[in-house]
Amino acid sequence: MRLLVLFFSLSLFYRAQAQPLYNSAIYLQKNVLGNMFAFGVASGDPSSNSVVLWTKLNWKYTSNLQVQWEIAEDTAMQQIVAKGVKFAKMESAFTVKFKVEDLQPGKTYFYRFLAKDQYSPIGRTKTAPTNGASELKFAVVSCNNYQHGYFNAYRLIANRCDIDAVIHLGDYIYEYGVNRTGKKPQIRDHIPEHEILTLVDYRSRYAQYRLDEDLQEAHRLHPFIAVWDDHEFANNTYKDGAQNHQAAEGEWEERKKCARQVYFEWLPIADNDSLSIIRKLNYGDLAEVFMLDGRVEGRDKQLEHPNELAQADIDRTMIGKSQADWLVRGLVESKAKWKVMGNQVMFSELDMHKLSKKYARNLDAWDGYPSERNKLLNDMYTANLKNILVLTGDIHTSFGLDLVRHPQDKTSYNRKTGKGVIGAEIVTPSVSSSNLDERIPRGLAKLVGKLVKDKKTNPHMKYNNLVDHGYVLLQLSAKDAVATWVYCKTVKENRADMRKSKSWITKYDANHLTKYRP
Repeated sequence: MRLLVLFFSLSLFYRAQAQPLYNSAIYLQKNVLGNMFAFGVASGDPSSNSVVLWTKLNWKYTSNLQVQWEIAEDTAMQQIVAKGVKFAKMESAFTVKFKVEDLQPGKTYFYRFLAKDQYSPIGRTKTAPTNGASELKFAVVSCNNYQHGYFNAYRLIANRCDIDAVIHLGDYIYEYGVNRTGKKPQIRDHIPEHEILTLVDYRSRYAQYRLDEDLQEAHRLHPFIAVWDDHEFANNTYKDGAQNHQAAEGEWEERKKCARQVYFEWLPIADNDSLSIIRKLNYGDLAEVFMLDGRVEGRDKQLEHPNELAQADIDRTMIGKSQADWLVRGLVESKAKWKVMGNQVMFSELDMHKLSKKYARNLDAWDGYPSERNKLLNDMYTANLKNILVLTGDIHTSFGLDLVRHPQDKTSYNRKTGKGVIGAEIVTPSVSSSNLDERIPRGLAKLVGKLVKDKKTNPHMKYNNLVDHGYVLLQLSAKDAVATWVYCKTVKENRADMRKSKSWITKYDANHLTKYRP
């Protein structure tokens, strides 16, 4: 049982095995050769009057390549509102990214690129609204491991026409190489086959992921708001290293620099001089979204055993003082009804001691940094903040939790009345990365879920699902926030059908997470 809990609570990202299900040479010849826009188009970081547009030119020469762009109000690209010229350059791997400004708030736009007499697919994007929006809808995703399965969740998202933006919470790629030594077959092989370490390696891995048609369609049809987690660098990253980085693999700072650069090349994220992912996006008086960096900005090295927590330095941080001060100040000053935190790893306490004393806490999550978390929560309570929604990825499983300071303290928290609750934490399942039932029998995995959802051990936990892949649809209104976990039927085949969904609701200015049946 301890071994099973190890697989779950430490969120190990498992490497699978066997031969790929396609011939990569044939695939590349069919989908890439001769196609100037083989990697698709994308948009991101919408504001009320701007959006970032992105594409990647399939250009094999060293010379710069001129790219024309235009953005319109109609799908026929007749009502052009802006256009211009950019250059794809070798130093950025011929990726093109820029911000289009002077747009109208809360409006859907269409865009395309032109290079060497080839038009790109027409993309669709949407600016953020100003005050007065009646509803917002976000698709929340994380953890799309190419080797572990198909990106069917992205096809489900692409099929929707009502999404304001896709919030990606990290693990957009995985750094692992191909591993064929185990018993379970993997679905698709990574390219390159070795663990990625260099600038060329990281670019090649992103290129492979962006050739996935389902991921391409999600990018083409919806703006993304993205942050990295650890696998964009290496497993269990912290500011000075990573669990999956050894001395023989070169200097960590050089690897981190390469990974950071390539992330900004391939994601439709607004550029900045420091290549920081920390930022705030405003959706009028309905929501303000704070995107955090819990990996390379201020994180100290993870502890190795829960017993170390009692002796741990209280100054150990995950996000660092400057980022924490920025976050609290932003939350306090925000006039939006919903304060949304885009956060990589589980923020709430998760007590696993009934299953394993050795692995009672996930030390890579906020449980490994309790002093900093307690200070953040204390600041929130002192400021009398409510209606905070923490969005989390990382652990390949689904959770709905009351956001509270001391879940075990009955004098400060009551799960029935909602006393002490200042919001909710919503943990999205993985798009494809292995969850618990892909390591142990599904029935046993469900039993682990029931044991974890114990009212005495984790009284603030209202929902979990450790066995299904998919995404979260977050619907915000002036009255409530509804989180719906949308699950795919399978990731082993490329098919976009749903298994089921489950929804929860948080009433605005109320105190507890309540089961919701639409």
